[in-house]
Parts: sequence; C-alpha cells; structure tokens
Amino acid sequence: MLLVRRMLINREVGKPSRPQPVTILLGPVGSGKSHTLEAIRRDLGWGVVHARFGFGQEGPVGTVDVLTELAYELSIKWRNRSKPQFIRFAIALIAVRAQLSGQNREADRQQLRSLINNFHGMRWTPQLDELVNTLADAAQETSLVEPAYAELFRRVFPQLIRGVRPRLGKALWSLADFPHAEGRSPLDALVDLNRLAQGRARDAKAVTEWLAAAFLGDVRENHRRMAKPEEKSPCACDNSERRRHWHNWVLLLDDVDHPGGVEFLADLASARERYAAEHPNDHEAHDALLVMATSGRWHREWGTGWLAPWKPASGASSTVRPVVECREASYDDWANPRGALESPYYPVMLAPQPAGEIAGILNAGANTPKVGLVHRATGGLPKAVEQVTDALRGRDVRDGARDVLTKEFDDGQDPCYLRLTELGLTDHLDDVHIDDFVTAAPYATAPWLIPDAAQSRIQQPHVGRILTELRTALWVTAKSSAGTTDDQAALHPWIAANLVSALARRGTGPTYKDQFTALRDDPDTEHDPVRLAYCTLAVGDIGDVVTFFEREFNRIPHAAWLAKLSLVLHAPDDLPPERVHADLYDDLVNLDTAARPAERTEIRNNIARLIAAGWLTADPFAVRGQDQPKVIVNALAALARTSERPDVGDLVSAIDLARRGEFP
Repeated sequence: MLLVRRMLINREVGKPSRPQPVTILLGPVGSGKSHTLEAIRRDLGWGVVHARFGFGQEGPVGTVDVLTELAYELSIKWRNRSKPQFIRFAIALIAVRAQLSGQNREADRQQLRSLINNFHGMRWTPQLDELVNTLADAAQETSLVEPAYAELFRRVFPQLIRGVRPRLGKALWSLADFPHAEGRSPLDALVDLNRLAQGRARDAKAVTEWLAAAFLGDVRENHRRMAKPEEKSPCACDNSERRRHWHNWVLLLDDVDHPGGVEFLADLASARERYAAEHPNDHEAHDALLVMATSGRWHREWGTGWLAPWKPASGASSTVRPVVECREASYDDWANPRGALESPYYPVMLAPQPAGEIAGILNAGANTPKVGLVHRATGGLPKAVEQVTDALRGRDVRDGARDVLTKEFDDGQDPCYLRLTELGLTDHLDDVHIDDFVTAAPYATAPWLIPDAAQSRIQQPHVGRILTELRTALWVTAKSSAGTTDDQAALHPWIAANLVSALARRGTGPTYKDQFTALRDDPDTEHDPVRLAYCTLAVGDIGDVVTFFEREFNRIPHAAWLAKLSLVLHAPDDLPPERVHADLYDDLVNLDTAARPAERTEIRNNIARLIAAGWLTADPFAVRGQDQPKVIVNALAALARTSERPDVGDLVSAIDLARRGEFP
C-alpha cells in the first residue's frame, strides 16, 4: 500500500503529465500477492478510480477482453465525480464485431453507421439484446477472443454502451483523434478496423493495437474531465508539501504470469509508447494509469533494464539494475535508470513478513523462541507463516527441540511432503514429480549450483530443469554480500528446509546420504575446499571440517574465514529430529575428539565447539534456546584471544552478532 501511495501522483498543477510504470509485484507462491492487491483496493476506496482483473481465475484470455472488463469496471459511478465514458472503445468494439460485406466501402460505411445508431437513444429494447448477442457470436467467430469471453461481452457490453449512448449521435463527427484515422473521418477508420477483424487479411495484432489505443484515448479524456486538483485533501499519497496535484487511476492486475497476462502488459506498454512517439509535443501524452500487477514467475520480457532476482549485481552489466524490495521502491527509482536501459516495467519484490507481525499473530514477544522459529523456518513467507502459527498457537516449544515442524500427522503423512505439494512446484514441468524435487534437494540447496551462471555438470535426472524452475518461480535470490564460493545464491529457507527434511526421512529411492555424497564427490566440488567442507559437514563428517577451518584460521583474513564458516554452517543435516540440541552438541564434539584424539590444540577445541553449536543453531526448523548463543560467543571469544592475526576486530564483530542471535 505504501508503494502505491508513493506513486499515486499523476502530475502537479502547471507541470506536464509524467509516464507511469507497469509495476510488477514479484513473489513466489504464498508470498501474499493477491492479499496485497486486495489491501491496495481497500486503501484506494472510493477516493481513487481503479479497476481489478485476475488472470488466474478464468483461463486463457486475450488483451481485447481484458480491456473490455477493465473499461466496464472503471465505468461505475464514482463518488463526487461524473461517470467515465469509454466511447472510442465502445464504438471500436461494435466495428470489430459488425458483419459487413467487405465488398463495397460506401455500403459498409452506411451499414456501420446504422448499426452504431441502433444503440443511440434513451430506451433499451429487447431488439438491442438480440443485437448484442449477434455481435458476441461474431466476436467468437473472428478468433479475436477466447470462446469463454463471448459470454463476457454479452454481460459487459450492454452496461458499457449504456453509458455512452447519448453521445453516439455526435461521436463519429467529433472524435478527431480516433486511433488510426490519419486525417480521414472516424467512420472510414472504423471500416478499416472491421476489415482487419473480419476481412480476408485478418490481423489480430493490428486490431489489438487499435483497441488498446482507443481504450487509452478514453482514459486520457475521462481523466482530464473527471480529475480535480487535490488541494489540502485527506489523501495519503506521497505529497509531503501538500501541493495541488492530480491522482492517477489504478489498474490492479493479479496473476499476470498466467496465460494472457504478460501479453496484456506488453500490448499496453506498446500502445503507450506509440502514442507518446506520435505526440511528442502533447504535454498530456502520458495517460494516468498506474498499473500494479502481481506475478509468481519471472519473464524474460522484463529483463530489459532489470536483473533477474537470482542474479547477483556484482559483475552484472551496467545496462541493468537489480530488482529492489517494495519498501525501497519509488517512482524516482524507476524513472531515473542511472545509466541502465529504460524500461516500461518496474519489477519489485514483495517484502517478507517481519518478526514483529509474527509476534502479534502468536501474541508473544518478538524475541521469544517460538517467534524466532516461525520467522527463520518460513523466511517470512505469509502462507507458511499462517500454516505454522496455526499449528503452534497455544503450544509450548522446548528450547533446543528439532521436531516441532517435522512430526508426522496422525494419518502418517509427512508434513514436509504436504507443504511442498501445496507450493505447486510441478505445475510447469511435465513428467517431474515432488519426489524428483526431493531427490534433487542437495543440488537445489547448494549455494554454488542454484544460480543460472553455475558451470558444474550434474549427473542427475531432472536437476537442470528443477533448478531452472526454482529460479523462474522466484524461490531463489542473489546474495547481497560477497560470496565465498563462485555464483553464490540462496534458495528460500521454507522450501529448502522442507526439501531436505523430506529427503532425510524418505523411506524409498536415493537417500539423503547417497545424494549428498554424490554432490561431495563431484569433481567441481572436490576442487573447491569450501564446497567440499559444506558437503562433508552435510554428511556428518565434522572432523574433516574442523581440520580445514583450523588450518585456515591464522592463514587468511578473519573476515574471509568467518564468511566461509557461515556458508558451511548452513549445510543441511539428517540428524535425528527427536534429539534435542544439547545432546547432539555433545555427540558432535565427541566425534571430532575421536577423529583427532592426539595433538589437540586450543584452537581446534574451540573451532570444534563453534562448528557443532553453529551447525545445529543454523537449522531453520530447530528451536533456538536462550543459552545456545553463549556457546558460540564463548568459542569466538576464545579464538579471538588465541589469534595470531591483527584483524581480530572481525571476530569481535561476529561475537556481537552471535549475542543478538544473528550468527551464523
């Protein structure tokens, strides 16, 4: 809602209109996209003209039909305003659907004029209902619309045409700016439109361009007629100086990643660009439509000027910009590309649900173990937050418990499998099942494989397609900090933890140990010591990992050492979920002691404690006890005292982070 308020101003008094972006709110399944649009709609209320359309509700839909529905929604009576009239668009719809002979131009002109005049008058008669049905049937035969939307035309067009009927008599002579008239009369232009729609050389693309131009022409005229400067108004838009200004109209488009959505955005953007190019001296060339769309997938059409969310900004071309979160987005951010390519689109990521909101849902303190568990496990994904908080509301959780979110249901179902199924992971992949995603868990969670720039070859079925789908479905984001292994990115914690947990407890097929061992033994892993340490810890061989970090401790800068350690500590595990943190911590420290009983240094002992405690603490499905950070703090403090390097300050900073529960 705050983003819309920041972008609601169309122009100020005395200034020309400014171009408006097609804003696309991005987020994976369950990120609250539809909820956000509904909240925006409620916030706009009657004070801002707006319309909403959902592409995921009806199946395939064409641009013409979406424009028809939007014109209908915008044409309602708005409080304290006259009613919008889409006269160009309504007349163009009649022309597209009219059954003309196409043999004699003058006869077609007269027939089209007569057809339009039939709708002119003060009374609606049954004959007009029959005429609407005839036009709807003709539309279906032209293949310009999806079959289901012939019914939409029957429902919407009578209401749309009623609003403009009093003007139809003069419209054909007064609309000098009718799209594509090119100096001729509007009636001649409409005959040409009919031939594009019904003639031998049908051109659906040209018809769509025609109708989009008519729609935007009506928006410009209606906005000029209806908008009044908002002086000292109670509006909540971003106008801190309270200057007189006009508001945009708002289009709320849900699920544009469904069929027809991306095409509609492209058609709308193209129509805007054409009009602006054809009217360079018109100070009102830019329409007043602020488009707020949602998408659960990334489309390459938006890549001009923008970096896909899973691609790191470091090393990227200067012609593209990273996608920002909603809280950082603004009109100026879109309008000033700062050397990058200009784009009609403005993709922004929906922000995760903060811990404070989760605390409010659970009626608990923000720093309590229960709230921390929900926030870490879900990564703030609203749908996951709802599921987990419903399960935990009124329940106590033990410090160090690791099975709170993984216990089987009473009917024996694995909750992790059920959650993965609800995320729709296989909807866009043929012959790939949830079991295939679970089998690929080690590859999907490896920070160096999930980016699309990864060079490793993977000898596993479906893995390449699965990784591509996870990126496209916005489950992967680039790391904002410098990576410690090439091409570092991160899979969303909710899907990552459920994939790994499902693999660890699966009774058939390749096991957790099999898959992580295969990843560890891959040649590309063996030649990178950090990747090797990550996989080695994932299969439980803590001794080799401690040896690596002991060898590196005084050899490389402590900042680099800590970055490598943090990456490795986030390796998954298949430790028994029914065992608590304290017992497993003792077992891991003892395993390292048994692996290297002789010549144990103080550094090794503290690194062993740090790795054991940090690995268990990093598990997103584990309840962090109040005393757990103390072990990490004490180990880091002891290492700082024994360091032989001058950059101990980095270890001290890590101690501060650990005290706040932010390391690892």
